[in-house]
Amino acid sequence: MAGVDHVVDLMNMPFAADSFDFFICSHVLEHVESDSQAISELYRITKPGGRGILMAPIIMGLERTIEDPSVSDEAGRWRLFGQHDHVRLYARDDYIGRMQAGGFHVEQLGEEYFGRDAFKALGLKSTSVLYVVSK
Repeated sequence: MAGVDHVVDLMNMPFAADSFDFFICSHVLEHVESDSQAISELYRITKPGGRGILMAPIIMGLERTIEDPSVSDEAGRWRLFGQHDHVRLYARDDYIGRMQAGGFHVEQLGEEYFGRDAFKALGLKSTSVLYVVSK
């Protein structure tokens, strides 16, 4: 994408530890080979007391995250993940567990936090959640 400050590999970022107060990682983790490594890197670069927003598509009702590294062809990924460049479909509890396993405290801010009117005005589903992590 033109005009960005940095193009980096989320699993191996060129930034010093404890260097960012805040990050936004929106709809990236479902694309990377190792989300645990990416989450670990995000934790590493976040300052103590720092925060971030970690968003990914969550499949409500899915009991376990679906991932199969052997599926690498476009047709297979469309079939399994619903998109050619996704490598997993997250289940809600697994997604939260992966962020916590990476060391983050996870806050879930949903309709009860923002209010029904805000969700309606923005066209959000009542099940939508903003995942805010802190170190």
